[in-house]
Amino acid sequence: MTGWRTLFPNAWYISVREFRSRASSRSFVIGTVLLAILAFAATQAPVLIDKVAGGSQTRIEVVDLASGLPSDAPTVLDQSLNGTATSGSSLLGGYALSWLAGGQLSAAQQDLQGGKFDALLIVDRDPASSDLVFTLRTDMPADGRQAQTIGNAVYSLAIEDRLARAGTSTAAVLAPAKWSVLPVSLSGTATTNNINQELSSSLLSTGLVVLIFMAIITYGTWVAMSVAEEKGSRVMELMLNATTPLQMLAGKVIGNGAAGLTQYGAILGAVLVGLLVQGPIHRAVLGGSDSGPAVSGLTVPLVASFMVLFALGFLLYSLLYAALGSLVSRQEDVQSATSPLMMLVMVGYFMSIVAIQSVTDTWVVVLSYVPFFSPYLMLARVAGGHVQLWEFGLAVVFMLAAIAVALFLAARIYSAGVLLYGQRVGLRQVLKAARVSR
Repeated sequence: MTGWRTLFPNAWYISVREFRSRASSRSFVIGTVLLAILAFAATQAPVLIDKVAGGSQTRIEVVDLASGLPSDAPTVLDQSLNGTATSGSSLLGGYALSWLAGGQLSAAQQDLQGGKFDALLIVDRDPASSDLVFTLRTDMPADGRQAQTIGNAVYSLAIEDRLARAGTSTAAVLAPAKWSVLPVSLSGTATTNNINQELSSSLLSTGLVVLIFMAIITYGTWVAMSVAEEKGSRVMELMLNATTPLQMLAGKVIGNGAAGLTQYGAILGAVLVGLLVQGPIHRAVLGGSDSGPAVSGLTVPLVASFMVLFALGFLLYSLLYAALGSLVSRQEDVQSATSPLMMLVMVGYFMSIVAIQSVTDTWVVVLSYVPFFSPYLMLARVAGGHVQLWEFGLAVVFMLAAIAVALFLAARIYSAGVLLYGQRVGLRQVLKAARVSR
């Protein structure tokens, strides 16, 4: 096998050629632009959803004929209809409420008949029991979803009124109990956990794992297709006169990988820009003070870990994709040749999805050190905050060792595979050829 000192500059020339050939193609440019636009548009989906919801609101006019309604009655009714209230929630929810005093009942009835509102809710009080009495005037079906939703909401308001007359409130009744978690040893400190933090960590872990999975599948296939394309056109035979199989392998992986990661970077950049401008777009389209979602849990150590695992995982799998791509002479056969590697990638991905919910289990910890699974499982552990620095370093060392072994094996397979034409290559034949290749 050619030594490291003779790997460059031929490998560099090949990688530059591969990158330019891939990145300058019209399909690459158009595809990158379209994917970036779609990624940006996807980040604005919440704005579109709020816009559609705001345009299909059920308008309700509430007339208060009762005396002594709780001061938070409008809030209780709004939250029951539209969910937990935030700034401007009544404007963006499915129901828009307008409250009028009892003396405006005639005007409210005229507005209802004139089509300004979809329903008129009259709130009165039973003089005998002092309970609230509700009357809904509308053309909506009495047993329809909207009428039932309003019925559930006024029931919540009735409960709030009864509690207020009893000297308390719903908020006071539902207030969480004060409690603490202490360690067995009183000298120790209890670790805190938060359901929202766990949910945010789980979603973030899933998103990062999906990014690695999609990159390996998509751009690893690019590498294999590029090798098969040149082998099928016999260009590879000419290149072998001026370079070695190892140099060609390195150039293919670096060039196609750089092109793929360039496209991926453009897509991720569009997503980042979309998240940053989502708040201003939300305010410009719908008004209010919604600042858009914050990407919580995205820390510098997590981003650095993602980049390291992403690069090492991509390099490891790309080497194997290139080796398997050299075994076929037609691009149509690449999928079948790389199917075993595809299964390995998918096994790691599905294991990581399960592991995200149990990152401290023994099987997750052990398999996170297996190089083929480290990009997924170790990343899930890092996002969950359950990894020491030495553990991450050990996983990186194992991956570097696996890359070195993969480079050696891939170079041997590549050296043998690029010379095999017009025959169906089996594993035994590949291993035999690899043993005698140089």
